[in-house]
Amino acid sequence: MTPSVSETYVVFDLETTGLEPSRDHIIEIGAVKIAGGRITDQYQTLVNPGKSLPAHIRDLTGLTDEELKEAPELEDVIDEFLKFIGDGILVAHNADFDLGFLNEALEECGYLRYVGETIDTVTLAQIVWPRESSFSLGSLSERHELVHEEAHRALSDAMATAAMFLLLLEKAADLPFLILQQIHSLTEYSDWPLRHFFRRLAESNTSLMKIDEPEGCVTIDRLMHRPVVIPIKENETGGTLNFSVEEVEKVLAKGGPMSDLMPGYEERPPQIQMLNAVSEAFQENKHLIVEAGTGTGKSLAYLIPSVYYAKATGERVVVATHTINLQEQLRERDVPLLKEVVPFPFDITVFKGRSNYLCMRKVATGVNHPGLITDHNEMTFNVRMLTWLLETGAGDREELTLSGPQADSWNKVSSASDSCINKACPWFRNCYYHRARALAQNADVIITNHSLVLTDVKADHNVLPGYQYLVLDEAHHMEDEATKHLGNEVSYFQMYGALNRLYRDKNKGLLYQLLQKIDLLQNGDGDVHADLRATVEKMLEQVAELRSSNEEVFRLLQEFTIKNSTGTDGGRYTLRLRTEIFNDEAAASAWAGIASSSENLQTDVQAFRRLAGKVEEYSEELMRDEMYAGLLTDVSGQVKELDGGWQGLATFLRSVGSETSVLWMEAEDRTMRPVVFLNSAPIDVAPLLHTHLFSKKESVVLASATLTINQDFKYTIRQLGLWESKELERLLELQVESPFDYKKQSLLCVPADALPVKGVSEDVFTTSFAESLTNLARASQGRMLVLFTSHRMLRETYHKAKPMLAEHGINLLAHNLDSSSRHRLVHEFQRQERAVLFGANSFWEGVDIPGDALSLLVIARLPFWPPNQPVVEARTEKLEREGRNSFMDYSVPQAIIRFKQGFGRLIRTKRDRGAIIVYDRRIVESRYGKHFIKSLPGPWFYQGTEREVLRTVYNWLKSPL
Repeated sequence: MTPSVSETYVVFDLETTGLEPSRDHIIEIGAVKIAGGRITDQYQTLVNPGKSLPAHIRDLTGLTDEELKEAPELEDVIDEFLKFIGDGILVAHNADFDLGFLNEALEECGYLRYVGETIDTVTLAQIVWPRESSFSLGSLSERHELVHEEAHRALSDAMATAAMFLLLLEKAADLPFLILQQIHSLTEYSDWPLRHFFRRLAESNTSLMKIDEPEGCVTIDRLMHRPVVIPIKENETGGTLNFSVEEVEKVLAKGGPMSDLMPGYEERPPQIQMLNAVSEAFQENKHLIVEAGTGTGKSLAYLIPSVYYAKATGERVVVATHTINLQEQLRERDVPLLKEVVPFPFDITVFKGRSNYLCMRKVATGVNHPGLITDHNEMTFNVRMLTWLLETGAGDREELTLSGPQADSWNKVSSASDSCINKACPWFRNCYYHRARALAQNADVIITNHSLVLTDVKADHNVLPGYQYLVLDEAHHMEDEATKHLGNEVSYFQMYGALNRLYRDKNKGLLYQLLQKIDLLQNGDGDVHADLRATVEKMLEQVAELRSSNEEVFRLLQEFTIKNSTGTDGGRYTLRLRTEIFNDEAAASAWAGIASSSENLQTDVQAFRRLAGKVEEYSEELMRDEMYAGLLTDVSGQVKELDGGWQGLATFLRSVGSETSVLWMEAEDRTMRPVVFLNSAPIDVAPLLHTHLFSKKESVVLASATLTINQDFKYTIRQLGLWESKELERLLELQVESPFDYKKQSLLCVPADALPVKGVSEDVFTTSFAESLTNLARASQGRMLVLFTSHRMLRETYHKAKPMLAEHGINLLAHNLDSSSRHRLVHEFQRQERAVLFGANSFWEGVDIPGDALSLLVIARLPFWPPNQPVVEARTEKLEREGRNSFMDYSVPQAIIRFKQGFGRLIRTKRDRGAIIVYDRRIVESRYGKHFIKSLPGPWFYQGTEREVLRTVYNWLKSPL
């Protein structure tokens, strides 16, 4: 029996009246004792909190005030609970929460705070199961098939946590001995809560001393899969494959390979129509814009021609998506299917931006120098890297669910060109990024994202392997993505973070490590060594000066933004920089002060850059040491990061008054730091996309379910810079219908007596809206998604609707209130029988809830962008200067495309049936409202009073399809 198995553990859970131990109270304690590797005892009691329960806690736990009034007081419970704990080691899921309440209770009852060992199963699960998509108790219980019948009841939660802990214990004990040793070495001298747990495993008896390495690993210093030999790309078809529209069509035609593979296969004419158009665009070297409704099967309609064309011609095809979800869908679902139906071998690979890949050299530096790790989250992250490296073949960040501080830690270990020492790196042959790039270089089809395509455009096409044929799926995002990537952002944190990585208090940072390494490697020319050491010491001194100068510049920028902006949104101030601002004498004087401080900062930066150059000159003979070479490269990378940031700052300050770019600043006043973001973006991306993308490529296919306005592509063609291609007859257009029968499957309703958008306060509207949603949810038995355009309106409606819905046994879930994870909320919504889901911006697309789980979609407001958003404001001004109607030519089309995306959340399969209710009367009362309705795929339409709409919706949902 291992020491960890032989220990006694007490797994406990507390239910409370809220989240703050200082003001909220324990209402239930549940605990389970584990000894000898099995559950031996349990404990449960209610606790009288001395006050009424908040409504949401009653809903969450099912407990009532009457039950708790009969329960014992806290003082009567604590003594017996401490006896139950005895000498056991405490275990809890999200232990900081439960321990905080326990210690508050102990102090209140006259006991000392608990200072013994505590194991958090969230942290342990992140280490032992590093690739889980969610670490909530509910998700892990479901994933590992653990009994968890009464979520948010203390004993049930404790039982589920105990069952999970036993699984974690077994998996942790089975880790290779070398890994346990490495974790012990990394954490031995820290106060990391799990250090004793892993020490016991590392010091366990010989049955655990596995000296065999995990499959695919080399040594503890090479915790990754052995190098993969990537062959030189050969075209196996040998030129015998002739590309033709007819040949490609056979794959999806009746009697073809897809038909043979799938019994009952039905040919989809819209899909074949799109497949033919993509084939034609490639063959004739033309661009194609295609709108393919939900259910068309557009992924296969462009993947099949891409594979055929690449193999027939030897030309690489790049497929780019906007969302990771679609990228993963292509890899996990569509590519395996392709390999079964395409009658020849081909290579498809996913290639992402460099920062998505792990740098092994950086991981080794962190793991082998534990003194660099400053907090528990960073320690957990580094231990998690060790266990993840046993499993990952790609080193891809998307395999991990990282949030908060752990997400920040990724930046310290991600691959970057500025910190890459290439072939001098001992991990070069196994480098995840270089391996991915080599696979992309040899691939027939590369799957990537819009971001990397635009990064490649900005870098003059030097990021992606060369290509001439491109498919842009989810192309309705291209204007926003181009605005973001063809512009620039400089932030306070960019410089603050780089300076901290170079040097921070308590002798931490790259420069301090470099100094230590120089002393270890002292040899050869003593004068050179002395000069090198003195130069690094001078850099250390200058970091403090740079930090001070940087703080001054950004403090001035922060003050300028706050003083001159017109308002704040949750503590963030936004100021668009226009020349009119400087007509004010005080503003002009303040801006002159910013410019002067910036010039002083630039002088300091140049001096710092010269010192860094000297260090590189002095370091030539030391570069043979891989650790030194890596440190120097990391230092150089941070210097380049600082240099780039400060050059961006200087460019930003010089660009005020630009006619082609919009500049704005965002500042926060909620922290002690001068948090400021400087943004610039092109006002019109169309000429940039035409010049740098569409005129450079032989064929670009743009596909989406939402590209037309009033069944016409004119708006999208103009916004994306395709007008010249159209005039040159290089642009094909195609709109294919969805296979769904929207007239039978969907009902669109507008309550004629809904409160108007203007002339009514938000408080009055949300009160009325909450009542309406409650009535609708009763008619639909929950199963309702509500889309908002404002997080503030969402919050106000949530607090008013939640108790109303609870009275009818309907649970309300809301984004950023019940969880910040969209995936988790959607999963919980689908799991519950009677639930309503509130979502804002990110819920208007990408949410897929097929079947009976969703029957009702409610849209609170037509999704117009705020008119004072800097980019929107600049674009509308430009259109007005050109004599055009900015509202009809820009604002309305933007809103229609987003509205169509929202509409698309309801009907996901041929068997779905549901209703959409729009609580914005402008859709029927304004002169532009008809364009919204005409742009939809033909749902049944009904307008009446709210009472009539409710009755119509009820009857619609009751009637069979």
